[in-house]
Amino acid sequence: MRRAASSGIDVFLRRTDPPHLHDWAADGYQSREEYLFWSRKVCGLACLQSLLHGWTEIRLPMRELLTSALDRGCYVVHPRGKVQGLIYRPFMAWVSSQFGFTCQLVENTPIHVSARSVRPGRALIASVSPEIRDPRIHDPRRGGHLVLVHAARGGMVRFHDPSGYSHNADSASLPVRVFERFHAGRGILVSAPS
Repeated sequence: MRRAASSGIDVFLRRTDPPHLHDWAADGYQSREEYLFWSRKVCGLACLQSLLHGWTEIRLPMRELLTSALDRGCYVVHPRGKVQGLIYRPFMAWVSSQFGFTCQLVENTPIHVSARSVRPGRALIASVSPEIRDPRIHDPRRGGHLVLVHAARGGMVRFHDPSGYSHNADSASLPVRVFERFHAGRGILVSAPS
């Protein structure tokens, strides 16, 4: 399902209930197994895909983005199948050269500071705990998942969560103090091409 958030960035919601499993072939995967293996590891690419759809005319299937990201060292697949990534610096170099985005690394920065830079034409791919889907969790780990922060104002953070539940995936909102519990203090500020 495709929706446009108030920021103009397209977000994609996927139903993955067993009777309605995502159409993996439409995303360019060779098999259902390949899709299931990668679907839990490409949250950063889902954020990139939303930015491409919102800021450019570029439309690439997820598997094509993944192939390019692997070629550029944004992920490392170890011999036993463990995947390391999204690795920020190669990702930033790739999206800058390939798509014309300007990227800035954010490290050791609380969300109330980094979110000040978010505005139309600039979004934050933020490292958070995947547990952010359920903000009632009070002692989450930090990091391990990426979300796309597309607005921050009035003490609230609005974000697209590629692995959110259907009711909070496209444009979830959390108070800054709640978002901070899940935030790892790092991410990538991405600006649209001039």
